[in-house]
Amino acid sequence: MTSVEQAPRPVRSWLLAGMALIACMVVIGGITRLTGSGLSITEWKPIMGALPPMDELEWNEAFKKYQAIPEYRLKNHHMDLAGFKQIFFWEYLHRNWGRLMGLVFIVPFLVFLRRGWLKGWLLRRTLLILVGGGLVGALGWFMVASGLADRPDVSHYRLAIHLCAAFTVYLLVWWTVLDLDHGRRAFVAFGQGAGPVYLALALVVLQVIWGAFTAGMDAGRIYNTWPLMNGEWMPDNVLAHGSLWTDLTDHRDGVQFVHRCLAWLVAGVVVALGWRRMKDAEPEGRWARSMLALVLLQFTLGVMTLLWQVPLWLGVAHQLGALALLTSVVALLHCSERPVYKA
Repeated sequence: MTSVEQAPRPVRSWLLAGMALIACMVVIGGITRLTGSGLSITEWKPIMGALPPMDELEWNEAFKKYQAIPEYRLKNHHMDLAGFKQIFFWEYLHRNWGRLMGLVFIVPFLVFLRRGWLKGWLLRRTLLILVGGGLVGALGWFMVASGLADRPDVSHYRLAIHLCAAFTVYLLVWWTVLDLDHGRRAFVAFGQGAGPVYLALALVVLQVIWGAFTAGMDAGRIYNTWPLMNGEWMPDNVLAHGSLWTDLTDHRDGVQFVHRCLAWLVAGVVVALGWRRMKDAEPEGRWARSMLALVLLQFTLGVMTLLWQVPLWLGVAHQLGALALLTSVVALLHCSERPVYKA
């Protein structure tokens, strides 16, 4: 393989399929979180866990294990076996979708490696993707474990880490596809105009982190007015706990306040950048227009999600919108990169 043009099409198709699977995982993960299903499976069994309870005895055993954790005792003590089966479904689907993704990434990787289609930088990159995917799975259990002993929910910090890790792997796959398409191979973009795109990317990532905090603490179910927070720009409760860091990261009022403020900042920066670059030559102009449209859509989805107190479909759409916005920002950043492909 001496040039990108000669890279076999199945490799690119494999990577795009992986992106689609990760995007579906984001949707399933969002549903799992919003339906309160994430702690319904209290053990991690990578192999045997692929099978659900097979009879009533096994269902009762799984339910008994759930009844032993704080979430059941403090929040769901009214739940019967039928209700448990409903929340079990989403966590079971979430975990098995992860297993499916593992197979979809690993099996073609081995086939392509045997055929000699993965060499040099592309081999190193795809190995990094595989390791990253495994790490996301491990972080998923790290997140779940935080809600099994001393608290009735998972740590919102661990939720943010898990979500950001999944987004990072998705974007790593996307960057690799763009490298294959445009004959590049470097991680760093340094061309003309890259600086403002880096700023936009950093702000979107920061907003994703506080979005995860908001989801993890159910902070979107308070102050369901816009643009004011129940008639105030900043209610007293936002800074009521004595520590600025704790106020803004560990309490629902402050977390929602930061998420709101960042929404304005992200929208302003991305709109300005998109407007400035939308008439650039293709593909820059196309990605700038896409980024501009997506940030406006994402802002609208965020406001609607808040005003309607986080209905399931809107919460999931808002989370998926963040991934779509990151996709366009990273693509615009990639346009600024200059290294050419070398085998």
